[in-house]
Amino acid sequence: MMNIIPTPKKQKIISEDHHAVAPAVYTEVEEWQDALSVLCDGIYKIYGVNMAVADKGGIVLVKDMSLAPSAYALDSGVSIVIRAADTAGVLHGIATALQLLEGENGVLSVQAVQIEDYPEKEYRAVMADVARRWHPLDKLFKYVDLCFFYKVNYLHLHLSDTQAYRYPSKAFPKLCREGEYYTFEEIARLNEYAAKRGVTLIPEVECPGHTTLLAEAYPDIFADHADEAHTTVCDPLQFEHGQAGVICAGSEKSLEGIKVLLAEVAEMFPSSPYLHIGGDEAPYGVWEQCVDCQAYMKAHGIASAHELYGEYVGRVAAFILTLGKTPVVWEGFPKESAHYIPKETIVIAWESRYQLPNELLDNGFQIVNASWKPLYIVPRLRYEQFTWDQVLGWNIYNWQNWHPKSCATLNPINIAPTDRLIGAELPMWEGSFEQFISRLLTNLPAFMERTWSYERTMDNDTYRLIFDLINAKVTRLIADR
Repeated sequence: MMNIIPTPKKQKIISEDHHAVAPAVYTEVEEWQDALSVLCDGIYKIYGVNMAVADKGGIVLVKDMSLAPSAYALDSGVSIVIRAADTAGVLHGIATALQLLEGENGVLSVQAVQIEDYPEKEYRAVMADVARRWHPLDKLFKYVDLCFFYKVNYLHLHLSDTQAYRYPSKAFPKLCREGEYYTFEEIARLNEYAAKRGVTLIPEVECPGHTTLLAEAYPDIFADHADEAHTTVCDPLQFEHGQAGVICAGSEKSLEGIKVLLAEVAEMFPSSPYLHIGGDEAPYGVWEQCVDCQAYMKAHGIASAHELYGEYVGRVAAFILTLGKTPVVWEGFPKESAHYIPKETIVIAWESRYQLPNELLDNGFQIVNASWKPLYIVPRLRYEQFTWDQVLGWNIYNWQNWHPKSCATLNPINIAPTDRLIGAELPMWEGSFEQFISRLLTNLPAFMERTWSYERTMDNDTYRLIFDLINAKVTRLIADR
């Protein structure tokens, strides 16, 4: 077995001996020049070898339209030849080459091997919560590098929450606290860096919950409008009491404000097909006392704040579609309100509490598996810390949990394989970069081993031996310089 994570579908070792690889790269494919620079950058960071671009190469990238999208083939004879039909495939091949290569005293070498490989699920994501704790821009580049190295194709950025709004905003500048948000130029740089490595960024704007900051900064727009004595629904004390704040769901000004923010964010991430709108953990009970919400409910025949919750998520999701994006939400809206939500919406099934994965599928949605146990990385001590071997024992059609209110705690949920489960996501919440990266280095490769392919191919001991060899390389790839 080769030292590659995730394990390729087909692999054959032609010779156990290593042979030298010339320090040169080459491709005739014009649109793969960026991929060529990513290859050279990775080899320099990991092995300290400068690669020259030549008219023939020690590593050659070749277009082969017989291969499926995102698939690649790699042959390492006299030279390393990576074949693919598209940029995603060739970047997967490059990531594999970076793991296969060895380097000593400035000389690269590789075994003679043959590989054919492709992902089974299109959606393979890592989520980083950078709203609750500030992560400098250079740290986000490291997340991108890790995603590229392990063939993760989406980096979901949780950029807004009760604590902070990390986007720049021309329409609502008071949301941008000095030194605590990314500029337009920084977001453009991050988009470019990620795109060159085959990683698409998914931005998130939380609503209607986790929005105390919006109502504090612009109460005339996002808070409810009852009477002079009535406090806003986004009283900051709510967060101290274990809730996350909620904006008004009945006010037209509030909805229009959210639309403006979403349009700004969509423009900042032009290449992302998705726009995440949160949609979970909203303390919507306060809408029962909101004059605006009650008037809206009466006008639209909505019986309760519980129903209004799903209807609001549906309104926002429908707007996302008008921006040319696919809406993504957390499992959170009640199943009784599923008819309000456009069926194009992708639902990330995480807690198995508000709706079960099979219920979401029955209601017509495509879903993503973000099973809290064993995928979540949350540094807070009151949460269980999951290890790489627990992740390796999971599979993409399985949900587990620890919370007593989750249906998956006592009885883990398994569904039959289906194409309507489009992939999986590994979320990281509430931590600093240092807390995230130490856990991500151990758990991400196990996550990708089980997400790239459904069938498990390695026992724990074999996996650990391969992981130790590869981890030394990826650690050099993301090291500070």
